[in-house]
Amino acid sequence: MIRGRVDNLKKKLQVIRSTRKTTLAMKTASTVKYSRLSGLYSSYEKYEKQCSRLYETYRKEFNSVFCLNNADAPICYIVMAANKGMCGAFNAELLSFFDGILEKEKKTPVIFTCGKKVREHFQSNGIPYKKAYIFNDVPSYSEVSELFKEIRSLMKEGSVSSVRMVYPEYINMIKQEPVLCDLFTIDEGKDEGDNFIFVPDKDTVINNTAEKTFTSIMYKKILETALGAQAATLTTMRSAYDTACEYSTQLETQINRIRQSQVTADVIEISAEYSMKGEK
Repeated sequence: MIRGRVDNLKKKLQVIRSTRKTTLAMKTASTVKYSRLSGLYSSYEKYEKQCSRLYETYRKEFNSVFCLNNADAPICYIVMAANKGMCGAFNAELLSFFDGILEKEKKTPVIFTCGKKVREHFQSNGIPYKKAYIFNDVPSYSEVSELFKEIRSLMKEGSVSSVRMVYPEYINMIKQEPVLCDLFTIDEGKDEGDNFIFVPDKDTVINNTAEKTFTSIMYKKILETALGAQAATLTTMRSAYDTACEYSTQLETQINRIRQSQVTADVIEISAEYSMKGEK
């Protein structure tokens, strides 16, 4: 009976050790990707801030480049989440947040999905979308540029009234919150005087850099999504690995105790036999 219990515990221990090995490998991979994305995001954030400041100052001029003036057209949404699961509530919270936005929409929006989990959610729930984009774990600027070109063509056609991004804002390694923000804001912007120097002139610079400016703003949000996904995966895998190690230790201790109790029982039995022989 004791042997059967030990064998059963050994099987459990083998499964837990296999799980521990898998979670360690995933934790290591996520650590590498997180480190790479963190450096890329930090360096790119400075550039994106300047792009955003330029747009905030000259919104009217930038918006005129894309002719975003059809108020009767539906809204365009860019919904961003992770490609994979195993990242806690990261995807579920984002998708639940967007489902709440959809319920309030009177017109059927034009939706672009970024990430496999968004596409799968839309397909399983029968939510129509225009196109699905699957970026690499470390997204490239060229990938995002293709997405913006497609959105720009819709704006030129007057097919959308505004462009909004739904993505998980990166707060810290263990906290990401779903947010909704406008890629374009329809007003005249701030008057910051001569903070910018344009060569050869303002109109030429804005016309030539408008697409790159907005692509950069989008790219930063997609980098932020990828960074948050890796942070959530790393946190989840670290917790799973620690749990597997703890459970593995408990099983090993339990097996050793059962073995020790068996050895003790055997010793007592042998001692009793010798005692009985001695009395005879």
